[in-house]
Amino acid sequence: MDQYGVSELADWLEAKTQALLENNEQLPLERIAAAVDYLNVLAQPAVHYLEMHQGQYDKEESDHKLNLLADDLPLRELEDRIMVNHVDGSIVNDEINFTYNHEPVFEGGYQPKKDLNLIKYGLEVIGAVATSGHLATITAALSKDAVVTLIVAANRFASQQSK
Repeated sequence: MDQYGVSELADWLEAKTQALLENNEQLPLERIAAAVDYLNVLAQPAVHYLEMHQGQYDKEESDHKLNLLADDLPLRELEDRIMVNHVDGSIVNDEINFTYNHEPVFEGGYQPKKDLNLIKYGLEVIGAVATSGHLATITAALSKDAVVTLIVAANRFASQQSK
């Protein structure tokens, strides 16, 4: 993954949305994990967080945007989501700010389309500034919980596809 990879992945997901929802195309979980790892926000590789218990993550890394209610359950079973929804500031001055939303993907049962949109939109917003090459600024500005959400949502969506 490079500075253009995050944006290219978001574009690919947008182009393949219908095929992904219809299970005619598989979500590239490895590419999403590579994008998360490229951002250097998390202390461990993205895939390790899927099995990490919510309580451990809450104590060791969380920035407390997520509602982590089940200490003994792995993060892959997390039902809360944080979406990266906007970025502003000045990349030239290394002053950027991301804003976030809570996204209910489980109201009325799991909704794969909401997870896919959360991944696409988050990667699109992050990718817009990642192309600047100011990775350290992006890393410092991003929420750990929002980045963990990307891999958790991708894992859940991919697991629904395999059913």
